[in-house]
Amino acid sequence: MLNRLSAFSFSPAAGRRWLIGVAALVFSFGLLTYIQFASPHLIDHDGYYHIKMASLIRTEGIPVPFPWLPLTILDEAGYTDHHFLQHVLQVPFTYLGDLRLAAKWAAIGSGTLAFMAFFWLLQRYEVRYPLFWLFLLFASSNAFLFRMSMPRGQSLSLALQCLVVFFLLTRHRLGLVVTSAVFVWAYNGFPLLGPLTICAVIAHFVVDKKIEYTLLLSVGVGIVLGLVLHPYFPRDIVFLWNHIVPKLFASEFATSVGSEWYPYKSSVLLRNAPLAIGAYLTALLLTNRDEWKQDTPRLFFFLASTLYLLLLFKSRRFVEYFPPFAILFLAFTVRGWLREHDLARVIRTEAWLGGFLLVSLALLWVFQSTITLARQEIAGSPDTAQYQGGAHWLATNTPAGARVFHTDWDEFPMLFYFNTHNTYLVGLDPDFMRLKNEKLFRSWEAITRGKVRQPEDAILNDFGCEYVLADNDHPEFIALANNNPRMRKMYEDQHTTVYRVLKNQLLIDLSKP
Repeated sequence: MLNRLSAFSFSPAAGRRWLIGVAALVFSFGLLTYIQFASPHLIDHDGYYHIKMASLIRTEGIPVPFPWLPLTILDEAGYTDHHFLQHVLQVPFTYLGDLRLAAKWAAIGSGTLAFMAFFWLLQRYEVRYPLFWLFLLFASSNAFLFRMSMPRGQSLSLALQCLVVFFLLTRHRLGLVVTSAVFVWAYNGFPLLGPLTICAVIAHFVVDKKIEYTLLLSVGVGIVLGLVLHPYFPRDIVFLWNHIVPKLFASEFATSVGSEWYPYKSSVLLRNAPLAIGAYLTALLLTNRDEWKQDTPRLFFFLASTLYLLLLFKSRRFVEYFPPFAILFLAFTVRGWLREHDLARVIRTEAWLGGFLLVSLALLWVFQSTITLARQEIAGSPDTAQYQGGAHWLATNTPAGARVFHTDWDEFPMLFYFNTHNTYLVGLDPDFMRLKNEKLFRSWEAITRGKVRQPEDAILNDFGCEYVLADNDHPEFIALANNNPRMRKMYEDQHTTVYRVLKNQLLIDLSKP
């Protein structure tokens, strides 16, 4: 009996690791919850689309028919759910009833998963003081915390990347195949696995003088399996080409896409990620090429963090990946020194104590400032009810499936969240409409910017819309509509105005006494 009990007993070291792991989990979950609920609303518009898709998966099954964007490449024939696994993982949260709260708790859950994957990677490589590195990650960038708090796929992507990195460094081929396939289903950022794998191949070659081509093969097989087995195959491949490739290689965008695709100004980048940049530069100063040649993980994190820094210079959305890789680069740079030295004893020496106290106070100040800035940015999230009134009026007063002309592409997620009774023109990315019919897209752009004085015939005949929902932030369009006898105002609140576009004969009939 005693032998059986001893088989299930923990060594003091294992017990200590478990306690530290629980502390990391509580710390991450608690802090992400505190950051998330700086606002009662969702952090960005796209979150409303994602949680609505999760709700539809629960009620409609898989795959979900998608008739809501017929004038884009995401029409019924071309739609692919490029965040499929994320939506499936959000489904349990929809049982909360309030989809807004469901999205917020799902974001907290996936964000916690990402931070714990980062923490797990440190523990697996026995990097000392993993809680400190976790603390440093939370302090690294307010923009990073903001994006990790979105009910979108980037936090799940970071968690999967940590797992892929472990399999790349340990040469676990089957793990790479499975994780790469899962990544394809989770998030359309999976092409990042290619350059990450190349970084690993270079690191292994420099240290071991062996080309680990099977790592590339394993990731490639996983990606192909993920694409082919995807519920939306082969549309997922066509969509990937249309959505990602033009943005990666274009010097400038053909349309005004979301701000996340544009680069930061240098001053803004320094304000948004000072500790992440400082960690990267410090790691560079503390290492040399001879040391890189002896330590595969250390060389890999130099290459990977440099890769993400270069991508961050091109697009601000990579702020979701550069900070964790920069902190990992620093952690693995000092890993050997921390193993060889008793840090507590070093700090107690007179020469180190004052510096340690100053650095600790500085880090606490940076941590507090980063959390505060993230909460302040989240506090400015768009009001959930912004389009509720107009969306409900349309759902109640128009035929099922009636197409709505709306004045901006980023209105779609919130309209879709409140109203799946109607269909819409453009959403999720303006390029989705341009790629299907550029002439029609340019016409929509001109009308919504108030450049077409009499747009009613184009709205009726070219776009097939009898109803218009205008965001009140489009004063030029609204001024023209209010003075147009064929555009009758049907509903108005502080955020939106709904018009009915009258046909000539209907206008004559309505004008009769």
